[in-house]
Amino acid sequence: GLWQGNDNENRRKGYSLMNHKQSKRRDVLRKLMRRMCRTVLRAVAKTAPDGNEPLPDLRVAKRILLVLVNYRMGNTVLATPAVSALIDALPMAEFSFVGGPYAPGILKGYNLKHVYTVSRRDSWSPLRMWRLIRTLRRESYDVAIHLSMATASLGAFIMYASGAKHRIGCRGSVGNIFFTSAMEHPHASHKVDQINEYTRWLGIHTSGERKLVLSNEERCWAESFFRERIHSSSGQPIGIFVGSRQRKGKFWDISNFGVVAKGLRSHGFPVVVFIGHEEASREELIRSSLGQALYIKEPDIRRVAALVSGCRAVFTPDSGPMHLSVAVGTKTVALFVKPNFDRYGPRQPQGEAVFDPHGTSADRALQAILKLCAQPCAASPTM
Repeated sequence: GLWQGNDNENRRKGYSLMNHKQSKRRDVLRKLMRRMCRTVLRAVAKTAPDGNEPLPDLRVAKRILLVLVNYRMGNTVLATPAVSALIDALPMAEFSFVGGPYAPGILKGYNLKHVYTVSRRDSWSPLRMWRLIRTLRRESYDVAIHLSMATASLGAFIMYASGAKHRIGCRGSVGNIFFTSAMEHPHASHKVDQINEYTRWLGIHTSGERKLVLSNEERCWAESFFRERIHSSSGQPIGIFVGSRQRKGKFWDISNFGVVAKGLRSHGFPVVVFIGHEEASREELIRSSLGQALYIKEPDIRRVAALVSGCRAVFTPDSGPMHLSVAVGTKTVALFVKPNFDRYGPRQPQGEAVFDPHGTSADRALQAILKLCAQPCAASPTM
């Protein structure tokens, strides 16, 4: 037992050191890229419109382009309240979306004609960007709406280059750059409330939450998956995600997840642990720390979402899966080590954020999950 404990500790330190070095290199490159982008965008801003044109009447728009170029899952999920509200309020319009790699999976089930994607590599390829812009210009969009609060961004530039007559977005710190109509930054603190405030400014009244629409077939597949692997008398499992962006200061020690998993088993709950590609290098450590559980390595985001929808509750760090869990209607307890839980976290009655900057609240997290599991389940969106 002593030698095994030492081995686990050495592996943990090795993973931490390796991840730290890789993160530092990525951070340096990202900072350089962002500095270059800001310099170019500030130069462009000097000749840009002032953004004071009145909002167009969206009810007469035939083609509307929605834009949010972001490479993280969570940020795409956070845009879904606006996408849902706009499509529902404007049934006569034809909508398309430009987003990051996760956009097709997250937005499947929405009434979108096209979902165009931009990867990190695409953003630095003039040829790929030219092809995308040429495609967008052929569509002749009446209106383009930027669903990010960031003005100086690649998405805002793509929207400008699309040739849409009316371009709508938020006024950023460098002023308006690419928008014909620009609003001041929303005052709400939570990101969901911000996107809803922005949508209401467009004349579309909404107060919706994050939403990922699953088909009946996808939900049935998840039910069958669990039925074949978990004894029916055990009930719905509790899902656990251990991944988080360590370079962003979101890391929680794996031993704490082990405490939570052990506590859930002691209360009779089957435990499901999701291992994504970012956790693959730590799989052995994760398995030894969390113990007996159903370990799932599923690369397809739609299938992950369906499996999450079949869980009684989910425990996760501040990460993309946290937003995914909220979006499919599963009760969610989210672990935050940074004090931004009131900006991104789940909210009652669907979930709770546990703020733990010192890594000492495993028992408190367990109690939050058990309390949430005692509440009735809410209905989740289906297409």
